[in-house]
Amino acid sequence: MGLLSHLTHPKGKIWISLDKATFQEGEPVVGKVNIEAEEYIQSKGVKIEARVVESWNEMVWITLPNNQRVQENQRRTNNLYQRDVQVVGPTDFGKGPAQTFPFSVGIPPSRPTRGGAAVQNLLKAVLETHGRPDLTNETQIAFVPAGAYGSPMNVGYGPGPMPTGYGPNPGYQPNPGYGMPPMNQGYQGYGPQGYGAPPPQQQAPSVKVRCKYCTGLMDSNATNCPTCGAHP
Repeated sequence: MGLLSHLTHPKGKIWISLDKATFQEGEPVVGKVNIEAEEYIQSKGVKIEARVVESWNEMVWITLPNNQRVQENQRRTNNLYQRDVQVVGPTDFGKGPAQTFPFSVGIPPSRPTRGGAAVQNLLKAVLETHGRPDLTNETQIAFVPAGAYGSPMNVGYGPGPMPTGYGPNPGYQPNPGYGMPPMNQGYQGYGPQGYGAPPPQQQAPSVKVRCKYCTGLMDSNATNCPTCGAHP
C-alpha cells in the first residue's frame, strides 16, 4: 500500500436498497446496505446515518475585498433530526460478490420551522475504514402522511353502482321535482308520505289517464308521470 493510500477511498462501492419506494410517516424505514469490494478492505463497521435536514434561502450582508457591503442570497441548512444506527461491527471485505446487510431505522415526521423552507429525509450508508476515507452513499426517503394509502375507502365514497331508482332512466327526462317536497296529494316520492308537505287541501276531481311509457295512472293535466318521470 502506497504512502498516499490513506488519502484515497477504498476501491469498491456501497449503496442502499429500500424495501419499498415510499413509506408512511411514523413507520420504520427498512432496507439493506450493499457492499461490493474490489480490494481487501478492513472496516471498523457499517452504519446508517439518518438525517432530517431543513434548507432555505436567506439574504445576508457580505463584505467584498474593496470593503463594499452588499447583500447575497445564500443557502442555509439546519438539522432537525439525526440518528446513527450500527448495521454491522468490524468486518473485513475481500474482492468478490456483494455482501448485503439488512437495517431498520425510524425517522420521525418533521415540518419546516420557517416559511419558504424545505425538508429532506436522508439516509447515508457509511463503511468506516482504518486510516482511509470512509466509503459512503446517500439516498433520499419519500414519506406520505399516515393512512394515505393501504386503507379501505369509506362506504359511500368513490364510484359504484347506484341504488335502484336513483338517477335518470335512459331515454327519459328526469323528474324536475325529484328531491323536493310533494307538490300535490297522491305524489309518490322517496321517503315517508307527507314529509315536508303542507296540509292537504281540497282539490277538484281530476281525470286519470295512463302514461304511454310505463302505463301508470296520472292526472290528465300533469306535466310529468309520477311513476317514471316521463313527459306525457
